[in-house]
Amino acid sequence: MSTTPSHAPAVGRIPVRDVRPAVESGRRPAKAVVGETFQVTATVFGEGHDAVAANVVLRDPAGRPGPWTPMRELAPGTDRWGAEVTPTATGRWTYHVEAWADPVTTWRRHARIK
Repeated sequence: MSTTPSHAPAVGRIPVRDVRPAVESGRRPAKAVVGETFQVTATVFGEGHDAVAANVVLRDPAGRPGPWTPMRELAPGTDRWGAEVTPTATGRWTYHVEAWADPVTTWRRHARIK
């Protein structure tokens, strides 16, 4: 049996924190008009100096995964990532941020230094 409370957020190898927009810490939905582009941001970081990458994944009102949008680092060294997304229909859309280690970018950085 785990000693971690079930309501505690899990922290993986590539943590994703402070995802925005969020209203009342995510208890209420953020709102947008159909066709309105809005920015999703998150703090994404990994262990050591390894590179990471991230996507925003939209889910349409029926719960189907929609288009994923690659995120970019907003300012080098800040661990803050962002992407602009646009809902295409009326309804309650949701989104989440996926993140992973990026070994190819890590290799390129090391090769450039050498």
